Amino acid sequence: EIKQGRHPVVEQMLEPGAFVPNDTLLSSSDAQLAVITGPNMAGKSTYMRQVALNVLMAQCGSFVPASSAELSVVDRIFTRVGASDNLTLGQSTFMLEMNEAAAILNNATDRSLIILDEIGRGTSTFDGISIAWAIVEHLQKLSALTLCATHYHELTALSQELDAVENFSVRVEEEGEQIVFLRKIVSGEADKSYGVQVARLAGLPKSVVKRAL
Repeated sequence: EIKQGRHPVVEQMLEPGAFVPNDTLLSSSDAQLAVITGPNMAGKSTYMRQVALNVLMAQCGSFVPASSAELSVVDRIFTRVGASDNLTLGQSTFMLEMNEAAAILNNATDRSLIILDEIGRGTSTFDGISIAWAIVEHLQKLSALTLCATHYHELTALSQELDAVENFSVRVEEEGEQIVFLRKIVSGEADKSYGVQVARLAGLPKSVVKRAL
């Protein structure tokens, strides 16, 4: 359990008081696996990484950037984040993603902390959802504490089928055609991914955004 947890690096890069802290509660008997939905840029990755960093810092005996924290000892912290390739070895982005996922599934224990950021995104939608679904089921049986961010909203249905799987999302408010990221993790699933709105913020031509809508 972490109350008002913060990211020790990102916080230093912002104006004082600008970082939005978040609570975390994971339990092998209750919310063992958190499925986190919400748009890109909303703060899902920062949130998950700050949890991993808080656990690591606590286990090192370091100061933990939170108002309070009660943390179990973990044997390892596993992460599957980002997108990269290794073309010199003939490995695509998706192959590296699956290599990392395989290392997690084959080595994690019920004492591990696992961070999954957009698992299954490097292949077709149907295959990606199928892989992500099966991985979540496997980790739930393993009982490893897991944070899983995804744009596959289908995965939120697992909270109805599996014990100890809970849905969370990042709060977003819409102001006309614009979206405002509140950076706050709340219980429940996101209603949509806001991909087109994020594309507009990135500066895609208006004609492309209009066509996408």
